[in-house]
Amino acid sequence: MKVWQELSIEINQEVEEAVFAILTGMGAQGVAVEDPGLVEFAREAGLGDYFPDAVRDGRVRVTCYFPQPKTTAELEGLKERIAELSAYGLEPGPVLVSTKEVKEEDWAHAWKQYYHSLRIGRVVIHPSWENPTITPSQGDVEVVLDPGMAFGTGTHPTTAMCLDLLQGLDLAGKLVWDVGTGSGILAIVCAKLGAVVRAVDIDAVAVETAAENGRRNGVVFSVQQGSIDSLQGRPDVIVANIIADVILDILPQVAAALVETGLFIAGGIIEERAPEVEAAAQGCGLQLQYKRQAKEWVSYCFKKG
Repeated sequence: MKVWQELSIEINQEVEEAVFAILTGMGAQGVAVEDPGLVEFAREAGLGDYFPDAVRDGRVRVTCYFPQPKTTAELEGLKERIAELSAYGLEPGPVLVSTKEVKEEDWAHAWKQYYHSLRIGRVVIHPSWENPTITPSQGDVEVVLDPGMAFGTGTHPTTAMCLDLLQGLDLAGKLVWDVGTGSGILAIVCAKLGAVVRAVDIDAVAVETAAENGRRNGVVFSVQQGSIDSLQGRPDVIVANIIADVILDILPQVAAALVETGLFIAGGIIEERAPEVEAAAQGCGLQLQYKRQAKEWVSYCFKKG
């Protein structure tokens, strides 16, 4: 019987997505995050009745699975790579790593315990592997999702806040760019709200996952490997649910590409980087329209002009 290696890493919240990228690059499968911010977000939003004990506030636990166990040397190398994220302005804090063995028949479904049907405003998200547990109402936007190894299920506060901002817009006939599409969840919702969507992601796995989720939901949008400079046209809305450093890098391109009075929705920003993003956006001619915050995470809607 084949045995998989379950790897758990406890880190500071702000490096979560960077560690996610490192692990997927190493061939990790079924990456999931245990985040006290998610638990509190779900509790406050009434998304369930049972909430497990999470790691302490400000920290997250990332769990993933490897078909071939990583050696002690490889695990030490992983810890070093995470520690080196400090060179990019991210602070991982103490990197705590633990491993255990998981039987073949258990691993494929173990990570799915983190994802269930949920509602975010008018958006109702159903995991593709289980029967819906939420009955949609008239006017709701339903999404059936399998994130695979890509980021974006709706459970993370950054994704939820972006969904909240997007469903408040009139997107019918508008051109929307989704930069860093991940699972494609934001692109799918925009398409279902009537937008013409062009999505990009630097990760080939995310591109494939987003395309498959688009087909699963019966919507059509273009998705390709790359970043904002891979896209052409003058979008009415740009959404980027990534990290502060990338948002700061692309702000000049966002401002140049948007139509006059166009909107930029930015998520994935840890609280301490928020003032920096606000100042840089204003310096590029983008004016703050809305700000959302859930625990340590901040999302924005900026307007050009």
